[in-house]
Amino acid sequence: MSQIVWTQAAIADLNRHYDFIKLNEADAATRAVQAIVSSAESLQQNPRRGAIVDEVAGLRKIIVPFGKYGYIIHYAILEDDVIILRVYHGRENRPV
Repeated sequence: MSQIVWTQAAIADLNRHYDFIKLNEADAATRAVQAIVSSAESLQQNPRRGAIVDEVAGLRKIIVPFGKYGYIIHYAILEDDVIILRVYHGRENRPV
């Protein structure tokens, strides 16, 4: 089973999304973060299930359904580890 490793950037993304949603609804902010973390942790069982991002070698993504647009988790697989690189809102500008 793969180990899930969160980068500092991904943790900062989680905190940023939580803080933004919390401004209007604290319960929704908690549910959003729980959905993101749960989806990331589910990669332990099948880390290769995420779509390959063609523009960057080794980069994968999974969609986290939440609200109208959801979230995107970008990650990479290194040996037995799944490295969570970034977490973006579905409408957020992102590099890839």
